[in-house]
Amino acid sequence: MAVTPTCDWAGCADAGTHTVTIDFPGEPQEVWNVCRSHDRELKTQAVASRPKTEPPKEEPITIEVFCGECQRPLDEASDLPSEQRLPCPACGSVRRLHKVGIHETVTMHESVRARSKRPGKGGWLQDMRTGDDYSRMLEGWGQLERSVDREQGRYREFIELPDGTRIESVARLSDHQGG
Repeated sequence: MAVTPTCDWAGCADAGTHTVTIDFPGEPQEVWNVCRSHDRELKTQAVASRPKTEPPKEEPITIEVFCGECQRPLDEASDLPSEQRLPCPACGSVRRLHKVGIHETVTMHESVRARSKRPGKGGWLQDMRTGDDYSRMLEGWGQLERSVDREQGRYREFIELPDGTRIESVARLSDHQGG
């Protein structure tokens, strides 16, 4: 009979049922054998140790000034009072057209979940999810793959954070449920 190692978490004497592999960019790989409750704690601490996602840079609003008659671009301040405007060099008009440019970026995120089961039998055998996942802790998006395989009795979760950190947790399904 195989002996289950104890949890690698300091001071914990529970069985180490989950293997967690952490790859921080530019650092040696870490492999931990931890109990169910420390599986979650270890992943939370690994994520919390990473830098927050940089917010997208805001594009400035642009205002271009054109002659209001002939549409010629003019090199003048958009807030110049009308009494200080010089006549358009092409047509002599002091009417102006201001074109305001606003730039926005829209991003989309997706994930897919699939369950499989045998025809005519109740309950699912496999539950899989993959795709984008938002981390409130990092205030940014990462990638998540999670599979629960009842037929093989396995649980696997793989997380990739925006900075390239990769965290994988693997356990027997019987050791992962509950708690």
